[in-house]
Amino acid sequence: YEIHVSYDSTKYISRELDKIYMRTALTLLILLVFVFLISRELNYLLLILVSLSVNLGIAFILYYLLGLEMQLYSLAGITISLSLVIDNTIVMTEHIRSHANRRAFLSILAATLTTMGALVIIFFLDENIRLNLQDFAAVVIINLGVSLLIALFLVPALIDKLGLTRSRRMRYSHRQWQRRLDAFSRRMLVCFNRAYAWQIRVLSRWRALAYVVLVLAFGLPVFLLPEKLEYDSSKKQDAYTAADSFLINRYNDVIGGETYKNKVKPVIDKALGGTLRLFVQKVYAGSYFTRNEELVLHITASMPNGTTLQQMNSLIMRMEAFLSGYRDIRQFQTVIYSARQASIAVYFTKAAARTAFPYTLKSNVIGKALELGGGSWGVYGLMDQGFSNDVRETVGSYRIEMTGFNYDELYDFAESLRGKLLDNRRIREVNIDSEFSWWKDDYQEYFFALNKERLAQAGILPLNLFASLYPILRKDVEIGTIVVDNEVEKLKLSSRQAAEYDLWSVQYMPQLVQDVPYKLADLSVIAKSQAPQKVAKINQQYKLCLQYEYIGSSKMGKQIQTTILKDFNKKLPMGYSAQTADMNWSWGSKDNKQYLLLLLIIVIIFFTTSILFNSLRQPLAVIGIIPISFIGVFLTFYWFKLNFDQGGFASFVLLCGITVNACIYILNEYNQIRADRPQLSPVSAYIKAWNAKIIPIFLTVISTIFGFIPFMLGADKESFWFPLAAGTIGGLIMSLIGIFFYLPLSLPRTKKDGIEEIRS
Repeated sequence: YEIHVSYDSTKYISRELDKIYMRTALTLLILLVFVFLISRELNYLLLILVSLSVNLGIAFILYYLLGLEMQLYSLAGITISLSLVIDNTIVMTEHIRSHANRRAFLSILAATLTTMGALVIIFFLDENIRLNLQDFAAVVIINLGVSLLIALFLVPALIDKLGLTRSRRMRYSHRQWQRRLDAFSRRMLVCFNRAYAWQIRVLSRWRALAYVVLVLAFGLPVFLLPEKLEYDSSKKQDAYTAADSFLINRYNDVIGGETYKNKVKPVIDKALGGTLRLFVQKVYAGSYFTRNEELVLHITASMPNGTTLQQMNSLIMRMEAFLSGYRDIRQFQTVIYSARQASIAVYFTKAAARTAFPYTLKSNVIGKALELGGGSWGVYGLMDQGFSNDVRETVGSYRIEMTGFNYDELYDFAESLRGKLLDNRRIREVNIDSEFSWWKDDYQEYFFALNKERLAQAGILPLNLFASLYPILRKDVEIGTIVVDNEVEKLKLSSRQAAEYDLWSVQYMPQLVQDVPYKLADLSVIAKSQAPQKVAKINQQYKLCLQYEYIGSSKMGKQIQTTILKDFNKKLPMGYSAQTADMNWSWGSKDNKQYLLLLLIIVIIFFTTSILFNSLRQPLAVIGIIPISFIGVFLTFYWFKLNFDQGGFASFVLLCGITVNACIYILNEYNQIRADRPQLSPVSAYIKAWNAKIIPIFLTVISTIFGFIPFMLGADKESFWFPLAAGTIGGLIMSLIGIFFYLPLSLPRTKKDGIEEIRS
């Protein structure tokens, strides 16, 4: 015997860990270099380092106490949270240095709570996504929570100890070049304030037009309107009111007309669809398939029903003999699942994997499969088109899964449901099996369809009928053992009729049941039908799978299926259910329901900011920045032709939490200025708040963007992380544009805003 390593998952995990360590180190280096270049103060850099180290130290203790698992997603969450943690430190530091108080903590608290609230919806996602991301979300939430304590207690103390209470301008104002630079900066600031105040006043006058432009830029889903409205099949047409029928017919005449579809629809969709139309129609919704594993050629073989295990083994051995002639094959692994299914996985040497040999071998294997015959072959792998000569008929794209605690009753219910489906003339055949399949199984069994009325007339019970047939058809019945030549042998009996009777004899040869003569053909019908070959269970319940094909539009087929299941489930007893089983395994229609969870984030943001601002109007302005950031996501995926998967959805979630932070900082500063100096006009107070907060906002946005750059590095676009980074960066950049132009539109209207206050 020889032992070979077929797969070592630690190699893949080790590579992923090295990648995360590299990303963490690169993220930290980029953030620290960025902070130093902006501040040009070693003490400022030391403050960031100390606060970040203390933050991570406390967070690690909490990871241990809460029992969090350190897996790949958790470590990536630590990397992503570095920039978010540094953001809180920067905002608090800049505010203390300019205002000498801690009043910015409330805005930092609200901004952090919105981000934490956005991550909470991960715990409401489907289980297959939640199990991977719940530790990621928990890590980020813990880091952000600890950063609040660091910003409130540690940062002010570090600022005092490191001598960062005074600004650079005041400490170096005795230098002549610095005084000239400060004077130039003040003149430029006054010019910017004048221009910005003029822009705010102009946009305020044309506020409605500005909002219309925003709506058109985001897009209206007019391109998703159906071409035709159809009547509900579960209702009779006379059940609709005259108004309903008029609207349906009018809609079909206008929207379904050739004029609208050929001339009006293309123009309307482009004019009103905006970036949403580009995203929905042009962006591919699927994951990147990165080659994390070695090159493998997969060969599958399938045999018809009735094949023996020896026949399958003989066929596979002939393919193995063919593969054994190639020295560049490092190893091939054969698995014979059953007499009807087998597969071979071919692995190549490292030198051969870099050449054209795998593709040459694939062509040769296809030729050998056609030569062998004997069954259906499939050859897949190498990231190109596969080969298959399978001629089996597809079983159907419409799927229904039934579950129950009693197998016999469940099968009876499945037969009843099959009858209801076959009542529709567009459904020709319904298959019942224990598992879903792409191909129709040719396995069939004989079954008895008893004539219960005739049995009752003859006074014969079904149990007695089967008891009379049992000894006639029985084979190899073990009745004991005998000793032959000092060896124990099993003694078996078989009915002579079991070998002599054919199907006709079983049905028409007279038999006796309790001295009552009968012919089986008078009491029952023996027929051959497809039947499950095994019993399947899920969650301690038996499972049956129904598959069929509907001749017609998929929308109508789904509607009919939903209507039938709704009525059928009402009649099922407790413990039994029938529901549709979606075939779509990608990030598709089923996952579209998760976009409704974004509304939960918006609700969290609304209540958090309304408490902070003590207002119901300003939170609406904050929430209005979220769709603007989504425009950035739409354009990023469209312009750069990126795939959209769970990582893209995660960027939507993350943007909901972090894009509103800048709005919270500005509006909180604006409210404080208005409370301290009520004589200032709203525009003047807003510009002062803008000037006070734009630098820390710019620093936090840039630092967040830099924090995601390491996730975009590499030769391949990695699934989840690359779309997450790209979408977040694009949304953050667009959010700055939205804050500059649209956030001031939330200010109360005044007749005239003076410029003299801005100068002061």
